[in-house]
Amino acid sequence: MATVFKLDVKSRDPKVKANKYRSEKLVPAEVYGPALKENIHLNIPFKELESMLEKVSETTLIELNLKEENQEGKKVTCFVRTVQRHKVSDRPIHVDFYVPQEGRKMHLRIPIEYEGEPVGVTQGGNMNIYVHEIPVNILPSEVVDSIKIDISELKIDESLTTSDIKNLLPPSAEVLLQEEEVLVSVLEPKSIEEVEEALEEREELAEPEVIEERTQENMKEE
Repeated sequence: MATVFKLDVKSRDPKVKANKYRSEKLVPAEVYGPALKENIHLNIPFKELESMLEKVSETTLIELNLKEENQEGKKVTCFVRTVQRHKVSDRPIHVDFYVPQEGRKMHLRIPIEYEGEPVGVTQGGNMNIYVHEIPVNILPSEVVDSIKIDISELKIDESLTTSDIKNLLPPSAEVLLQEEEVLVSVLEPKSIEEVEEALEEREELAEPEVIEERTQENMKEE
């Protein structure tokens, strides 16, 4: 089950320009999804949002506590969908939250945690990690923070593919990668000679084609 992060928020008037709220150190946010009849417009204090974004990921369940004056408040559970940031300062300036519908799969990427040091690395091999997140379609109730993969038994010239880790995912997870997709591998270290040969081949391919200059004499011969 995904970790739940709780956050207090306030409603926002969508008719008011977003820059006005930003000048008050509030970040406009939108909550939408198939489980809602209509979108919810929110403001989040900048510091609270910054703190949240440092701790959550795409798979973290967010519980928004909508506080209103003289009202008990409303709670909405959702996921962070997109974060818009300022081009220069990189500060968040808008956030979208997604409320999934139970029984209906949603698309997200589950982070991979590789655990252990491969046997092949201790023998001098080089470990290469190609995939850090698994894209899936999954039921909201089965979302997990991450999946842990033990790679300590990987030897030189061995690898793990998508098909090798399917049993580690929740039952409803539909993996959106080819089964033969390599996630991590341990390769034989290349010798100095092999590296030099590869560099020479790259340089040869990069050399521009020499086009003979068309002189008056060449033109006469044609």
